[in-house]
Amino acid sequence: MENNKIVSFRDVKFADGFWKNRYELNKNVSIGAVRNKFEESARFDALRFNYLKNGRAIHYFYDSDAAKWIEGVAYLIEHDRASQKDNEAFIDELVDCMEAAQRDNGYLNSYHQQIAPDEIFKDRNHHELYCAGHLIEAAVAYDRATGKDKFLKVMEKYCDCIYRAFIEEKTAAFTTPGHEEIELALMKLYRHTGNKKYFDMAKFFLVNRGVCEEPVIYDNNRYGAQDDVDIYHLKEANGHSVRALYLYSGVADLAFEEKDEKLYSCLDTVFDDIVNGKMYITGGVGSTFRTESFTVPYDLPNPTAYSESCCAIAFILFALRMRKMKKDAKFGGLVERVMYNSLLSSTDLSGRAFFYENPLEIALHERNREVAAPEYRRERLPITERLEVFGCSCCPPNINRFFAELGDVVAAIDGGEVTIEQYVSSVVSTALGTIEIAENYATDGKATISSTDYAAGKISVRVPRWSEKVTATLDGKTVSTEIKDGYAEFTVGKSFTLSLDFNIKPAFVAANPLVSADNGKIALTYGPIVYCVEGVDNGDRLGRLSVSPVAAEGATLEKDFHGFYSITVDGLKDKAQKALYFTADKCGYEPVRIKFIPYFAFANRGSSDMLVWIRKA
Repeated sequence: MENNKIVSFRDVKFADGFWKNRYELNKNVSIGAVRNKFEESARFDALRFNYLKNGRAIHYFYDSDAAKWIEGVAYLIEHDRASQKDNEAFIDELVDCMEAAQRDNGYLNSYHQQIAPDEIFKDRNHHELYCAGHLIEAAVAYDRATGKDKFLKVMEKYCDCIYRAFIEEKTAAFTTPGHEEIELALMKLYRHTGNKKYFDMAKFFLVNRGVCEEPVIYDNNRYGAQDDVDIYHLKEANGHSVRALYLYSGVADLAFEEKDEKLYSCLDTVFDDIVNGKMYITGGVGSTFRTESFTVPYDLPNPTAYSESCCAIAFILFALRMRKMKKDAKFGGLVERVMYNSLLSSTDLSGRAFFYENPLEIALHERNREVAAPEYRRERLPITERLEVFGCSCCPPNINRFFAELGDVVAAIDGGEVTIEQYVSSVVSTALGTIEIAENYATDGKATISSTDYAAGKISVRVPRWSEKVTATLDGKTVSTEIKDGYAEFTVGKSFTLSLDFNIKPAFVAANPLVSADNGKIALTYGPIVYCVEGVDNGDRLGRLSVSPVAAEGATLEKDFHGFYSITVDGLKDKAQKALYFTADKCGYEPVRIKFIPYFAFANRGSSDMLVWIRKA
């Protein structure tokens, strides 16, 4: 197993560009918007332990929602503490409340302490360990960011309680959590404190998965709860997609710590199972809303795609952990696909509203078409416009914390040299020197990498799979680019400037013919970005449109969509017919110009039809 290191977001400072703007949107708008909605919806009352006092509605996952928001603020504090002064004081108040409410034995869960004290550690699906995990991650982040250890001590005391109930005394009614997350958190706590007890706890929850007889979840469907197999025999992604990806991330942490090649091989097989058969073109995963789950390979329905926003984040977390163990461009390629598509689509362009699900097709005329059926029995379809808060609002604070540590995706250290994984305008500080990245990657397909104090002598860059040709100049001179395993390596001096042109252009792509939902259809891409058509530009009934793959060669690009290009191509539209059925030779077409916009920007102009996969002419 390779000795690699992901450069931390703490060592990455964004420079002007799209991703800095997206980072600032999260810091200046989204964090505050989520705080306001969580205050209104009683999420923060969870950590104040005053449900019974104010009589507000509650749920057993509220602790986790609030914890993720705290974690996001902590990451922002590390780069700009002054901007988070009010949020830091607010968090200190919540920590005081948690410390006061914590039981003498260390137990800390707002729902069970106030509403269901007789059910502590008895219901596997009540998210106690899931909530504990997010609180642990928040405490670690807050301690590191502020130096205030009260929150951390509270959570360490809770970990002692969990250790006794699950490992020492075995008084809990189950062995492994219904919703994975605490495994990642305990690994993070172990690395932060050096206390091996937390590593042992994480390993306990991981190695017992799929081994013990557990209380039923999902009507005893063991696939749904990742109980079908132990972690040493993983071969495919199953069940609730967020829970599964959190599990694989935790297993990756274990494989890294123990340098376990067998575990890595299992995870690599699972990773390939997803990207080669269970992943949407946008990088989204989860094909059905029923248990929010993976299904079988090539089952990728577009109108009902679940593709939860938390899945996008969890998939990146998994990929980054795999990249830490092996220098393989497929991991960075996955991160890029998710970043520019299913992750970005999760938030509206104002930064205030969010999608839980991210479908790849919307047809407004199909909404509520089952007029004879009671509303609750009609076909369930994803919402068409983003909301500021949900009943289950795990995604918004997860988005907050991810964008706050976005710098984690940019670079790695491999064998004593720097590797650039994502082209994000930034300054990357490493022990090998300071690297500057300047790019207009997603618009013009170009990036410049430079340094004045680089000590390694060689630098690697990931070459995106969409690039058919790479042009490179080093210190003003054209140099050859030999690509190996998805990377190009260059010999450089202490001071260098490397300019890269990936020759970006619009291209239509097709899906594997086994994906029946996409048979006879193509999708427009432009470098890392997947495009879609919306009714607001192209009229309703988008299924009447068709386009030839060669239309991309005559595309018109206009930088008129929030700094990105809209792309217009020649296409065809079926002519309207009076008859319900008619002979095919009477089918007529009319030429039209079809306008595409970045998929991530759909549903920002009101409810509208939307389509990613369009008929191939």
